[in-house]
Amino acid sequence: MTVHLRLPFNLFAAKTLVLTTVLLLPAGLQAVAAPDITGTWRTPAGAVIEIAGCGKEPCGRIVDFKPPAGYTLQSTPDANNRDQSKRTRKVLGLTVLWRLKPQQSSWKGRVYDPRRGFSANAKVKRTGSSTLEVQGCVRVVFNVCEKETWRKVN
Repeated sequence: MTVHLRLPFNLFAAKTLVLTTVLLLPAGLQAVAAPDITGTWRTPAGAVIEIAGCGKEPCGRIVDFKPPAGYTLQSTPDANNRDQSKRTRKVLGLTVLWRLKPQQSSWKGRVYDPRRGFSANAKVKRTGSSTLEVQGCVRVVFNVCEKETWRKVN
């Protein structure tokens, strides 16, 4: 005796649906990509950061700031860096946002604060047409995070 099973769906149609879903999934993910964060931004401390492409990823560099007493824009060193070997590098042009990867509606990467001399995990999120929220978190037994709102420079 031979038993024939009747499947409630067409196997060819099911394979086609799976293949189509796999092929279209990347296109659908790009539709919810992180927003554009490129441009020139002013921090609450008055520094100006330019976010532009650095290879395949965006990164942010210091393009203007108020130099401390006794220094010029061009001569200010990264004196507070925890790494003593980096304390003579110049602050002007210093990369302060890097390794930025899109994460749904934001970007995740690293941020460096030359005022304090350390880097942290970063989350960068567009909060309006002219505002950017930058959050840095360091692990000290638990995560300690700080947020700043950067404003677009015209």
